[in-house]
Amino acid sequence: MQPAAFIAALDAHRAAVGTAHPLAVLVIRLDRFQNVCETIGLERAQRLRACVESRVAGVASMPAAMHWLGPADLGAACVLSNANDAAPDAATISGSIAAALGRPFVIDGYELFLSCSIGTALDHPESATERNLQLAFDAMLQVYRRGGDGIGNAATPSAPRLAALLAALPEAMARGELSLQLQPRAMFGTAEVSGYTVRSRWQHALFGRVAPQDFLPVAEALGMMHEMGRWLLQTLLPLLSATEAVAPVQFTLLASSAQLHGNETVDLLRRSVEAFNVPRGRLCIEVPADMVPDDPMAARKAALLREFGVHVALGDFTNTPAALRALERLRPEAVTLDARHVGPTAHGNAEDAESLRAACALARQSGAVVWAKGVETRRQLELVRDWGCHGMQGYLLAQPFPAHWLAQTHGAIAARARQLLGPAGS
Repeated sequence: MQPAAFIAALDAHRAAVGTAHPLAVLVIRLDRFQNVCETIGLERAQRLRACVESRVAGVASMPAAMHWLGPADLGAACVLSNANDAAPDAATISGSIAAALGRPFVIDGYELFLSCSIGTALDHPESATERNLQLAFDAMLQVYRRGGDGIGNAATPSAPRLAALLAALPEAMARGELSLQLQPRAMFGTAEVSGYTVRSRWQHALFGRVAPQDFLPVAEALGMMHEMGRWLLQTLLPLLSATEAVAPVQFTLLASSAQLHGNETVDLLRRSVEAFNVPRGRLCIEVPADMVPDDPMAARKAALLREFGVHVALGDFTNTPAALRALERLRPEAVTLDARHVGPTAHGNAEDAESLRAACALARQSGAVVWAKGVETRRQLELVRDWGCHGMQGYLLAQPFPAHWLAQTHGAIAARARQLLGPAGS
């Protein structure tokens, strides 16, 4: 994609309109457009794109912005009349655009028929525009890779069938389809980037971007978690060593409770730490708080990790009995709270916020560092800071980026953290 001009246009519209109306962000791909260009030539193709823009602009809800993201991909942002019925409005707009583009085009005597693949996402002045555009683009790709001529909604993504994932995942590493991304964390007290969460990504030729929540359960069902853990460490640790002078920060690896419970993962971590001479505290293993086994083995594994310098964190920590038992049993160095469901643009309520505030207080009392993840708006930032969280992670700071960009990207993210969390950004 080439989204910079489109995002700038959205920002200009937001500045002019304010928060009065939400936007539907659409990415429209003209199916078979390359074949059309080969038939009519580049000059006529440019005129065809102008006709496409005109038809999109003629839809009842006038676009706030339009920009070509690629030769066949048009980005459009349409004003929604009422935030309370935003979803049906977005669907109606998409359907109207698809119908308009489905009518034949006549260019110099050529009668052309185009179908289109449309992906939609709802935008909001407090949310990250880049993320919403990417969500719309991904929704479009899901439609396009299924044959095109349809509409996809980022709010209700369709996952590949389980059988297809079971068949495709075993060869994914050999084909180079798996990669690592990093998402930064920053401290409120110092306004510094102090760590990165490491996330696995799978980009399949047919399925497109497969979400971790879809492929990690498949990996566990296939008995591949140890193999994937070995690949992750072999990919990450050389990068950690190479960038130690640039970013001597902590890297948090997400693990399942089964991985913490088993011997293989702990032994693999120990050998890797020794082989790469990883400084103490540079690696942290995060396990879901509600999924820690209710037996002494988990505490023994956590103690073994600490012996060779690996910290332990509880992810998605709440004040549920299971999470509190895990807190008592593991005595983690850190916990993470999920802040995506709080704030004026989220789907949560006041009870969610109070529950997380209580969880933050309990974790602090135990001596754990408390991170709030999923922080996407200024209001959420203010809330988690008021709760007493030590730091934050989320699209408001930075979206995940390819791990091999770390050396070139860390400085820009550190500057963003200072602007967002320092005195000038408070």
